[in-house]
Amino acid sequence: MIRSLSALAFFALTALGAQAVTLDPQGQIRPELLGEALAAQESHKADTRETGRLVVVDYSLHSREPRLYIVNLQTGDVAALRATHGKGSDTDHDGFLDSFSNESGSNASPEGAFVTAEEYIGQHGQSLRLDGLDATNSASRDRAIVIHAAGYAEPEFLAQHGKLGRSNGCIAFSKADLKTFLADVPEGSLIFVGK
Repeated sequence: MIRSLSALAFFALTALGAQAVTLDPQGQIRPELLGEALAAQESHKADTRETGRLVVVDYSLHSREPRLYIVNLQTGDVAALRATHGKGSDTDHDGFLDSFSNESGSNASPEGAFVTAEEYIGQHGQSLRLDGLDATNSASRDRAIVIHAAGYAEPEFLAQHGKLGRSNGCIAFSKADLKTFLADVPEGSLIFVGK
């Protein structure tokens, strides 16, 4: 059972040696999803580092909306970015994620807690590997579920189509947002993907 959001927020901040602050003072993140993410961070603390950042992805939102949130655990501030989901999670391509999958070949987005791993240069240029920490995303490294930039996540694509394109299950950003993400989220940070 998830403890109250305020108790989790207080624990997360005091564990980092910071003064208690209000997380997400503008209320951008659904409180229940933030609570789940904080609980995941606590349960996976042996697998992550205390980086001062927590990333929450809310796939209940349409792809045209900023739905990936970088939470600064020292200040409580939140930065919101647009992020794609997998084509296997949105077979009718209406911009909403319908389902998650951990299956190879599904081209779907997996859910649960991830830890950011090493950066590398791949077919999409600068990219970031993710390691799944839950049974719902344990195959992520084998499936090459990573973070990268893509043309179908650029503002021009969104302006033309009213939604972002779809990945093969990866979290894809515009080039500018990838740069922001990589600069602000250190290796070893927890990402929580839910709906």
